[in-house]
Amino acid sequence: MYAKMREEHGPVVPVQLEPGVRGWLVTDYSTLISWCRDTTAFTHDPRLWKDYAEGRVDDSAAVVPMMAPRPNALFTDGAEHQRYRRAISDSFGVVSEQHLASVTREIADSLVDTFCERGEGDLLNEFARLLPLLVMSVVFGMDEDCALRFARASRDMWTGVDAERANAEAERALSETVSLKHRAPGDDVTSRLVQHRAALTDEEVIMQMLLMVTAANEPTANLINSTLRAALTEADRDPARYRTDGELSALVDRVLWQDPPITNYPVIYPRVDVPVGGGRTIGAGSPILLGFAAANRFFAEENADHIAESANRAHVAWGAGPHRCPARDQAVTIATAAVRTVLNRLPSLRLAVPPEELRWNLTGLSWVPVSLPTAFDPQTPLSRATVEGTHWSPSESPRETSEPKRPTSGRSPLSSLSSFLGKFLRGS
Repeated sequence: MYAKMREEHGPVVPVQLEPGVRGWLVTDYSTLISWCRDTTAFTHDPRLWKDYAEGRVDDSAAVVPMMAPRPNALFTDGAEHQRYRRAISDSFGVVSEQHLASVTREIADSLVDTFCERGEGDLLNEFARLLPLLVMSVVFGMDEDCALRFARASRDMWTGVDAERANAEAERALSETVSLKHRAPGDDVTSRLVQHRAALTDEEVIMQMLLMVTAANEPTANLINSTLRAALTEADRDPARYRTDGELSALVDRVLWQDPPITNYPVIYPRVDVPVGGGRTIGAGSPILLGFAAANRFFAEENADHIAESANRAHVAWGAGPHRCPARDQAVTIATAAVRTVLNRLPSLRLAVPPEELRWNLTGLSWVPVSLPTAFDPQTPLSRATVEGTHWSPSESPRETSEPKRPTSGRSPLSSLSSFLGKFLRGS
């Protein structure tokens, strides 16, 4: 697909994001990096999106929740962007790799327990798309009710199920979490955002949280899915070999080159008209999608010998320039721990259909599978004592008082992670 587009239009392609929503897609590696670094000619601020500002794109358009202006680090530049990004980096950076991996393993085990006895499972929709949301609910210190509501709303936003309502519900759940942390702060990302020296307003805290969780979820889920799919489809390879750190790390690096988790996002806007050859000009305020997948592919094809010689990490899977993803290491940690858990828990794991029969969903912003059906030898779920540690403790603070609750070594303040997952999956 990308090759044909590039052959017809060159490295910058005119596209229609959805009916009536026009834009451009940059597929050239060098051009993409250059434009991402050029903060004079280009901006991430959607307030410059001309068609939207002038009413030619309605709020009901499916792409609007992912492109409309918000006061967060993704949609701002300059000092405003630096203020938001510093708050995000300081608040999330405190979460250690060991703790993040431990929380991920616990939740991954509980998710696997929901389908392992069947001997089959959809590792995209029953595992990969749920896990990052639940991990982030833990590290952000959400209580059970807010975590359930936010997880469902986020899932609906990404799948396009009543996106406007889902967005409002997600913001309400985050707003309640912020209010709770004002009364009773804890050792969590939300409390650190509220207390950060950047002095964010509550709206700004909510917008950074919404960005961090929803923008991180789908890419991390895609990375988990792509890594599992690669492990299961490589010719003459035993997926069990990827249980080792070195082999799994090398596989993740290959996936970031060949099947990056973000396809055509985020969006930049030229401040001035930009000529792109062939008598074509990108008008000021026109949305330009960053085609990370295409840029990686063409660069890798043109430099195949060099890349094959070593573990080259010059891919643009996480972006480039000042807006390069600040949580890329955390995303890799979550994905690696999740994939290792699946491979350890499900012997003889294999695709349930031939690779060419996997179905895909193509939108203006992404290209992802509809499902990842797998089969394996049926397994007994882990014992309750094994999976119910103390990690799933989203809120150590009671609603009724501003006094923090004392930590304990006993049961989580939630009924249990297994109970939480049951409620989430049942929609109750």
